[in-house]
Amino acid sequence: MSSTLTTNKTQEFVSHIAENKLAVWNELTAIRESGLEALAQLEFPTTRDEYWKYSRTTKITKNHYHFNPIASANIDLSEVRIEGLDAYEIVMVNGFFNEELSSLPKTDVLEVKSFEECTTEELTAYFSQNLDTMSNFFSALNTAYFSEGIMIIAKGVCDKPIHLIHYSEGEKVISQPRNLFVTKKNAELSIIKSSVNKNTADFFYNSVNEFFIGENSHMNYYVIQNYEEGINVMSTNVATQEKNSTFSAFNYTLKGDWIRNNTNVFVKGEHCESNLYGAYQPKEKQHIDNHTIMDHMMPNCESNEQYKGTVADKATGVFNGKVFVRKDAQKINAFQSNNNILLSDDATMNSKPELEIYADDVKCSHGSTSGQLDEEAVFYLQSRGLSKESATALLIGAFLGEVVEKIKIPELKEKVLGMYGME
Repeated sequence: MSSTLTTNKTQEFVSHIAENKLAVWNELTAIRESGLEALAQLEFPTTRDEYWKYSRTTKITKNHYHFNPIASANIDLSEVRIEGLDAYEIVMVNGFFNEELSSLPKTDVLEVKSFEECTTEELTAYFSQNLDTMSNFFSALNTAYFSEGIMIIAKGVCDKPIHLIHYSEGEKVISQPRNLFVTKKNAELSIIKSSVNKNTADFFYNSVNEFFIGENSHMNYYVIQNYEEGINVMSTNVATQEKNSTFSAFNYTLKGDWIRNNTNVFVKGEHCESNLYGAYQPKEKQHIDNHTIMDHMMPNCESNEQYKGTVADKATGVFNGKVFVRKDAQKINAFQSNNNILLSDDATMNSKPELEIYADDVKCSHGSTSGQLDEEAVFYLQSRGLSKESATALLIGAFLGEVVEKIKIPELKEKVLGMYGME
């Protein structure tokens, strides 16, 4: 395919989205400019690009999408709510904030507002600071045409977590939410993100979340991805840490047709701790791709990264994790691990852990394993009275449980353990 033909298809795709944007977006044109500029130059990513080597995007780019802020009248969120958890709820419908379904905090410690309500200084300070807009097509697309923008600022220790619920519905609908999460000095905040989709077909969910963890502050971000058929997901998360801060991101993917998770952490202060944990279970013909970047720019920091997955049937899993240690980032402890179990002969796992180190006084390790389930362990459990299905489930639960046990909120941990069959 010629470059000219590819560019024409790309611009046709973008033009259709531009024609369907809402008039109110014109009020935020200034902060969309970098995305608009990039889209004029970018083409669709292909498997010829190393960053997209194992993830074809044609399932997304073959369609023309429209925005739809209104879904059906009866929206049921019971399946994603967490029993016993006291949390603030923010509900987004097809990428647009739904105040009627939300329960916003009424406290001086936590501030939630739309981008329209933010000052120019706030948006300038945080919007697209470390996001790769100029070379990443989907980040540029979100920057130019995000559905709605919300900023959440924690000014102290929050008394309960925020549960961010995304509801998706419709055919050939595009949802592009944009969120800024900020913890000020000495603040603490936990965010849980859940998603539910009903009656979707060729739905495209393209989200960007930016995290700013201030000095001596702590932020936890939990994501549960449990999608029904008919939705393709592009999730981009970018975190920036200041000194003495802690950022922990947990991603639990149970199912989804096509999912790509990009998580990038930029450690810009000393004595920081950064944690990335993930578990995934693609099956049938599902495709789940986790890409991470851990960028150590300052000395005396620690990072831990652990992703574990099982791949069944004709599904495909991808893990590409890269750890940078910059020249001045001495005395870094960085650990990265990816472990996988292939549950069928047709399952595919592409794993590529990477280290790029420019400092000499560091302790860094990475590793990857992919293998089959231990048949002797299955046989042993069967000899103790378990069926083969129960024995397999028990072993998978033990394998993934190490990552699920990292959850720090008891009610959420119980729910996720149940979703993985590990009650």
